[in-house]
Amino acid sequence: MIEWLAGLDRTLFYAVNHGWASSVGDRFFVYITLEKNYLVPGLLLFAVLVMKGGLKGRRLVLSLLLSILVTDQLTSHVIKPLVQRPRPCQVLSDVRTPAGCGPAYSFPSSHAANSAGLMTLLALSYPVWTPVAASIALAVGLSRVYVGVHYPSDVLGGFLLGFLCALGIWRLKIWAEIRWDENRKKSPRVRKRK
Repeated sequence: MIEWLAGLDRTLFYAVNHGWASSVGDRFFVYITLEKNYLVPGLLLFAVLVMKGGLKGRRLVLSLLLSILVTDQLTSHVIKPLVQRPRPCQVLSDVRTPAGCGPAYSFPSSHAANSAGLMTLLALSYPVWTPVAASIALAVGLSRVYVGVHYPSDVLGGFLLGFLCALGIWRLKIWAEIRWDENRKKSPRVRKRK
């Protein structure tokens, strides 16, 4: 059974890495996969949330920062060193790597975990943005397979981890908001204003 799943994983990997190969695909997926390309849009999103989103936006920014910290540390410094799965570009001879291979381990995909965590929190806070958030996370995950650095199972594992971390952070956020509101109601300054 495990060998069958590993074979399916490799088949799906080649279907994307080789089957989708094109010069347009190379440019698109290399752009999508490079973290530096998200710096300016991410900072703009954070600025808009802080300046225009009110308390809800500022709380979301804190949640997003916590999500990046948790998912990135869990994948890169805990799970990958434990699992030690080599990247496909490190063990398969005919892998296309338009963005390079990289020395790190493969499972789970940190890119997929980070994007799934961020996009889940964004979708929970602003449900109208769910299709956009899901599309971005999916594109990031596919890009990792396309550029040859992750198997599909690495991406699925990253998506699941990011989603679960985001749900935990969301519950923590709700708990903190309830506690914050309760403490404000008990504050003597709030009572005097009534």
